[in-house]
Amino acid sequence: MRATHNFRTDRRLARKMAAAVVFLGFLGGACASEPPPVPPAKDGGFDPDLGQQPSEAVYAERGPFAVGVTTVEVEPGRDMEIWYPASPASAVGLAPEVYHIRDFLSPELSALLAPNVNPPFVTGAVRALPVSTAGPFPLVLFSHGTMSYRSQSSTLTSHLASWGFVVMSPDYFERGLQSLLGTAPAPAKSNAAITDLAMTAIEAANASGPLAGAIDTSRLFPIGHSAGGFQSTELAGTRTDVQSWIVLSAGVNLTPTIFNPSPKVPAALGNASKNVMWLTGEIDGVAQLPSVENGYRYSAGERKIVVISGAGHNNAVTDICEIGRPEGGLIGLAQSGGLFLPDSVINLAQNGCIVPPNKLSPDVWPITHHFVTAELRYRSGLDPVPVGLGSGVVSAFAPGAVTYRHEE
Repeated sequence: MRATHNFRTDRRLARKMAAAVVFLGFLGGACASEPPPVPPAKDGGFDPDLGQQPSEAVYAERGPFAVGVTTVEVEPGRDMEIWYPASPASAVGLAPEVYHIRDFLSPELSALLAPNVNPPFVTGAVRALPVSTAGPFPLVLFSHGTMSYRSQSSTLTSHLASWGFVVMSPDYFERGLQSLLGTAPAPAKSNAAITDLAMTAIEAANASGPLAGAIDTSRLFPIGHSAGGFQSTELAGTRTDVQSWIVLSAGVNLTPTIFNPSPKVPAALGNASKNVMWLTGEIDGVAQLPSVENGYRYSAGERKIVVISGAGHNNAVTDICEIGRPEGGLIGLAQSGGLFLPDSVINLAQNGCIVPPNKLSPDVWPITHHFVTAELRYRSGLDPVPVGLGSGVVSAFAPGAVTYRHEE
């Protein structure tokens, strides 16, 4: 039988191949585009090497205050945790606050877990202590990451409160753990709208009640982990009461792609009057180091970058890696309870938690605590000049534990 030739099929194939060539050419052209120009760096800021105790990790350990914690409602169904300084005498003999991860799950997800899967985490705060009379204290907004919850970094937030800050952390259901295998409360709100709700709630708390008069609400210092780090940068670019912010385990991607051929530098980074600290883990598999370095490079104001050896996405900043560690951590507990989780959720939850190559959280928390506390105390005016932020402070930790750069 003689073979037949289908010219119509050939023409269709030729058209598809031509379209593919055009598409790939466009994609290659987009990727080959130049990134946005680096903004000119600020010059003339105060050099931390000339500050006080520049080579001493003064803030690695807990501060002079005991820490109280309270929960307030920012709108029906959405709560906010507040950590605050308290008198040490007021905490004597009282048990610290304990939270359970199950309290932050959606009802749908909770129903899938075995009843005994509910690991506790002992925090560094005591519920409902009377606030210290030494205020008013500077206000920090902590923003949690994706698939996480408002108390995810209670070790850090209570540490900050022990050094003289009020720290508020609202639920971000729209990206939070409550949305995993469940439905977040509706209607969804933007980061800016949730921040406004949080500010309204904190101003109400400062006007009357147990925290009355204890909070300086005239300025806001956002710090955020992962997706919360992006949010902190966004808030720094839109709010006039924000002059300094800290990004934890998040970076900036300014590489042109077909989907974003002309990436723009976030507004806050191009503002030389605003100051930022970038802190990340050297082996973070979520916010990879080049993107964090990129954020530092594009920051026009006074800038610092802290890179912690043996740290991934979670262990240096959150409580997450130490919750249920003897039982295999959060993922191990969930899987032992018969729950199937997508790889993306497993990778996000476990990044930084597997030892080795990562270090245990208690071994790297002091590095995060010192740098974040020192930066916030300087920017808020609690320290008139930088304390413990000179280049030589890396020697206060184990050799090779941290690298640190600053530019003014």
